[in-house]
Amino acid sequence: MEIIEAFAVKNKCYQAGAALVPRGLMLHSIGTPQPNAAVLARYYNQYQPGGQSVCVHGFIQRDGTYYQTLPYTMRAWHCGGSANQTHIGIEMTEPASIAYTGGASWRDLNPAATEAHVRGTYAAAVELFAQLCVQYALDPLADGVIISHAEGAARGVASHHADPTHLWRAFGLTMDGFRQDVAAAMAEKNTVEEDDDMVRYSRIEDVPDWAQDTVRALMDAGALKGDEHGCIDLSLDMVRGMVIGQRYAAACNPRYYSIDDVPAWAREETQRLIDRDALQGDGKHELNVTYDALQAMIVCQRMIDAADGK
Repeated sequence: MEIIEAFAVKNKCYQAGAALVPRGLMLHSIGTPQPNAAVLARYYNQYQPGGQSVCVHGFIQRDGTYYQTLPYTMRAWHCGGSANQTHIGIEMTEPASIAYTGGASWRDLNPAATEAHVRGTYAAAVELFAQLCVQYALDPLADGVIISHAEGAARGVASHHADPTHLWRAFGLTMDGFRQDVAAAMAEKNTVEEDDDMVRYSRIEDVPDWAQDTVRALMDAGALKGDEHGCIDLSLDMVRGMVIGQRYAAACNPRYYSIDDVPAWAREETQRLIDRDALQGDGKHELNVTYDALQAMIVCQRMIDAADGK
């Protein structure tokens, strides 16, 4: 799977910057015959009158190429309901060989091409969801963890949509089968030793790629120390716990490294703080400030302005 970071920084959802602690994953299908994920990523990363009012965390296409459009610790506007506050939202592309005839009904212009695309995006989504379940310690078979937009609607946590089963049912694919396949993909990558927590890591280079940055950051901050030779002793469960803890902290108190990262409501006042040298970067970044610290500085600035009659 090729993962391409293409954050939709011009999207109102990105600019709002609301925090998310993922407790589940929601699967969508885009509802238009567009097979190219890059086209969709570009579409949602543009300024429009009033700005784009919807955004998902990413788009995945048939060959496994995946464009991530929001950080997973940022709340997406993907389902029109309360699941925005709990679930990561992922869209699958749809084949160019179908034509919508109204609502969720569609006509197949090339059955072989359509089936190849649908089954390809299904397999790619299984792989991606298995990775996300590992990263966020989610059980794909637990109730409400992996749901479709249609299932979200039935639960009252999403708007009324029929995806992706409106497209899948012609090929015998179901959400129950999808959840089972995600669980099977996760189990396939686990060894008996991993299940028994016998795998241990003595060097950062030995830690799985998805966790190396977290472990390195904790060591640099002094929160994790090795022995006199710089060697560590971490189990897989310990590594997973560190990653989840770091992501939870980041979601609750995100850090901004540039003015473009700052939520839209705070950007003008942040720029004023920069202009009067009250807020500076760290030599590598334009900024290096947490949400809590920035909020406190803005409150103080407003108090000063009020006292000065501004």
